[in-house]
Amino acid sequence: MSEKTEAQAQALPEQPTAPRTVHHAPLHIPLERRLQTLAVLFHTIALPYCIGLFFLMLAFPPCWPLLIMYVIYAYGFDHSSSNGEISRRRSPLFRRLPLFRLYCDYFPITIHREVPLEPTFPHRLREPSGVVERWIAKIFGVQDAVVEAKQPDSKSKPGGNGNGTTKKVGPRYVFGYHPHGIVSLGAFGAIGTEGAGWEKLFPGIPVSLLTLETNFQLPFYREYLLSLGIASVSRRSCTNLLKHNQSICIVIGGAQESLLAEPGTLDLVLLKRRGFVKLAMSAPRVSDQPTCLVPILSFGENDVYDQVRGDRTSRLYKIQTFIKKTAGFTLPLMHARGIFNYDFGLMPYRRQMTLVVGNPIEVPYVAQPTEAEIEVYHKKYVDELKRLWDTYKEEYVIDYKGKEAKNSELRFVE
Repeated sequence: MSEKTEAQAQALPEQPTAPRTVHHAPLHIPLERRLQTLAVLFHTIALPYCIGLFFLMLAFPPCWPLLIMYVIYAYGFDHSSSNGEISRRRSPLFRRLPLFRLYCDYFPITIHREVPLEPTFPHRLREPSGVVERWIAKIFGVQDAVVEAKQPDSKSKPGGNGNGTTKKVGPRYVFGYHPHGIVSLGAFGAIGTEGAGWEKLFPGIPVSLLTLETNFQLPFYREYLLSLGIASVSRRSCTNLLKHNQSICIVIGGAQESLLAEPGTLDLVLLKRRGFVKLAMSAPRVSDQPTCLVPILSFGENDVYDQVRGDRTSRLYKIQTFIKKTAGFTLPLMHARGIFNYDFGLMPYRRQMTLVVGNPIEVPYVAQPTEAEIEVYHKKYVDELKRLWDTYKEEYVIDYKGKEAKNSELRFVE
């Protein structure tokens, strides 16, 4: 190219880039997929909807007597979120509603069980009986909706199950869920509900997904969470739940890990998180059965949202970290798709999530475990998590960007 031609080329104005094309959902979509989208939308807007409903009722004086009674009961007498008696509020029928099956089918969410876990409460499922049970099951299509415990034999040892009954008990489990993702949608669908068939894979192991205590200060939304058996992640709540032989699931990475969530990455905050190991070792035992740590690795949790991320020196990251330290939660700037388009919005992408449940790690009872004792079982837990990654990454890691993943390996960043 001559110098004149080159100069002319440099003088040409830059061509404007073409605007981003928005891909709208076609009109002819199967009804099943429409219902799946509606189910995810229901959960996505549950919090603002519940709060909005409360203030709407507050605007109508005839509703005030009901609201006064509700506030007195919910905030004065009902401490189910932290006193370990979540089973009194947990509704098996609500957890099994087709709504949550549709929610899990949206992505879809599946559970991969490596080994069967010994049940805490040996039981069997029975068909609904009685007029009310049959009526609810018929309307909502819920089958095998009621759990019935086997009668204890002469060798059974007493153990409370949170319902005031006595029956033979097995191990308690402290499940650790990784990664946190933006809002832990996989944990909610697979463990917070029966949409993915948790109870059929792990019968007799009632497990409570844990979330921030502040969520139980929100009117009506707290009832939604309690009906699903979701409880507070506070130390007091965890201890009380284990005392009642209720297994728990903790999203270990917390808000800090949510800032690292991005498609094609798996960065975990775990190296300094040892409280869950100490909790499993020091929680009071009500029987001679052990407590076990069980890691759950969710392939695809980080893929359902994109996030605007800043590095650790950016103003955005500093603001998000400040909010996390002061309020206990943070605000990731996430985006994905919309209800009627595939390119922009706050609805998550339809991307497969597979939860692999690892082998149980039995921990001894130590009332005041030392750092060295905690380190032994923390290392076993980390090693089991690495094994899950190495075993299943070829099968379950999906590259949605059409290019090599940014991080092809599991990384422990903190």
